Amino acid sequence: MYRRDEPSALFHFLHHAHRRRVYEEQARRGLGDMGAPMILLTLFRGEQEGRQLSQRDLARQLRLSPATVAVSLKPLERDGYLVRTADERDARRNLVDLTEKGRRAVELCGEAFRAVDDQMLAGFSEQEKTQLDGFFTRMLENLGVNAEDVPPPPPRRSGKEDKRL
Repeated sequence: MYRRDEPSALFHFLHHAHRRRVYEEQARRGLGDMGAPMILLTLFRGEQEGRQLSQRDLARQLRLSPATVAVSLKPLERDGYLVRTADERDARRNLVDLTEKGRRAVELCGEAFRAVDDQMLAGFSEQEKTQLDGFFTRMLENLGVNAEDVPPPPPRRSGKEDKRL
């Protein structure tokens, strides 16, 4: 068993506190519990890079099993955030695309994440934030995750659009 002051325990509690606050911020923006915002962010990143991703591509990029991704896609598709189509060149392969609602959700999720980050990092200097980013990047790399694979944040909204879906 680990103690409360060990990194694993602190990360565990930080993760759960962060997740709870993100859900609250998403709900304030009309998103409720989307369940898998990282899937939408990864699809958005692929679009920005001019790539269409398959379910298997998503699983690989998110370091999840294909079965986990398939289960996570169902409610996102049902709720109109994305569509799945068979690849014309290989019918065994499902391609996944964001809908307009999915793109708006990515923007709103970005706002929710930024709001939580602002709250979480209140009182930190710019130097401390830069150090923290460096520490997290190094920890990811130490655990075998390429920091380049972490999706970038979505673009900021202009503020003129309706903030709810």
